[in-house]
Amino acid sequence: MDLTQLHEDEFLRILWNEQAKIIGIDWKEATSAMTSAQFKSELTTFAAHVEDKKAPAVLVDVRKFRHKMEPDVHQWRVKTISSRYNAAGVKRFAFVLPKEAPIPPMMNQSAPEELFLTRSFNDVQSAEDWLTKAESRASA
Repeated sequence: MDLTQLHEDEFLRILWNEQAKIIGIDWKEATSAMTSAQFKSELTTFAAHVEDKKAPAVLVDVRKFRHKMEPDVHQWRVKTISSRYNAAGVKRFAFVLPKEAPIPPMMNQSAPEELFLTRSFNDVQSAEDWLTKAESRASA
């Protein structure tokens, strides 16, 4: 796939695939030193790009993600970031985990406030295939 880099910093790269309409985060190992405030800032930056592109599909590669999230950050993400994804028209959200990692059930479900489907995969191709399906939320 032909990717355009929209942003890069110490912790992540934000990539856009115009043809497939997939926007993604490629997290870096430097996230091991990232604070909760920095994590929130990174997600806020990403949400702005999602809004700008009106991306229906999000691909988050967490294979190199090392940050340990504090308990309150998940609720902040759902309230503050997922609402922006909803408004931008996101329909599908995929995580890519390491090839050998088990996929916990919670990684295959959206929060009640999220209007998009969430799934996790162990390889990028499977995630991209799922993201580009034209099915509706009800049939997936």
